[in-house]
Amino acid sequence: MSFHSALYRGHLAHARADRHARRAFDYAVYMAAIDLDELPALDRELHLFSYERPNLFSFSERDYATALSPTVRAGSARGRSIASAGGAGRRSIAGELSAELAALRAANGLPTPTATRVVTNLKAFGYLFNPVSFFIDYVGGEIASVIAEVNNTYGGRLRYVLGPHDRIAGRHATFRHARELFVSPFLHGELVYDFAFDAPLDGERLAIAMHVRDRAGAQVFAARFAGERAALSDRVLAAAALRYPFMTARVIGLIHWQALKLALAGVPYRRPGADHRPHAAG
Repeated sequence: MSFHSALYRGHLAHARADRHARRAFDYAVYMAAIDLDELPALDRELHLFSYERPNLFSFSERDYATALSPTVRAGSARGRSIASAGGAGRRSIAGELSAELAALRAANGLPTPTATRVVTNLKAFGYLFNPVSFFIDYVGGEIASVIAEVNNTYGGRLRYVLGPHDRIAGRHATFRHARELFVSPFLHGELVYDFAFDAPLDGERLAIAMHVRDRAGAQVFAARFAGERAALSDRVLAAAALRYPFMTARVIGLIHWQALKLALAGVPYRRPGADHRPHAAG
C-alpha cells in the first residue's frame, strides 16, 4: 500500500549573524511529512511505525499542543496557546489533534483544507526532540495556511497561526509573524519571523526556511531544511534508523556545542520567565 505520508531526507542549516557573533553549521537529518488521516492505516500496515503506542518510530498526539496537554497560559482570540512540557496529561484520544486543528482554523477564519501535511520529527527509539512542527494546509494543491507549533527547551510551546493576513510577497508561500515565544537564551529583543515554504503537495522536494529579523529588517538568524522525498514504508524507516541512528542526540549535541561557543564568546545568556515571553534586548 502506498501512502501520501513520507520521509524527507536532507540537511538542516543554521546561521547566526548579529553584533554579538557569527556562526553557521549544517547536518544531515530527515523529517516526516504525515497525512494525519493516514495515521490508523500507517499503524496497521507498517511494522516499524505505530500510532499512539511504542515502536521504533511512532506518532503520539500527546506530543503536540492538544487539549491533552496541560496549559500554563490561555491563547489569544486568534487561538494561540503556550503549554508546559511537564505533567502526564490525559490518555490520548485518536483524532483529538485533527479536531483541535479544525477548531483553530475556524477561530481564525482560515479555509477548510483539502489536504494537510504535518512536517515534524517522529518519535524514534522512544525519544522525541521537536523544536518546530508545521501543519501545512492545502486548498486545491496550493498552500493556503500554516500552523507552526514551536517548542523551546524550557517547556514552553506556542502555535503561530499563519494565514492570509500574515502572507507576504515571495517566490514561495511566505508568512511573517512577530516572535511571541522565548526560544534561544542568546537571542533577545523584538524580532520577526519570516517562514518560507517551498512545499508542493507530496512533491519530490521539500524546503522550509525561517529567517529571523530585527526591527530594522536585518537578518540575525536563519534556519533552513531541504530534503528529498521517500514514500513512507518499513524499508524507508529501516534505512533511516541505520543512516541516522543517533540523529536526535547528534542534533542536541551540536546545539549545545554552539551554545557553549556563544557563551564563551560573551554573548548574553538569559533564561525565560514563567510566561515564556521573549526578553527585551539588552
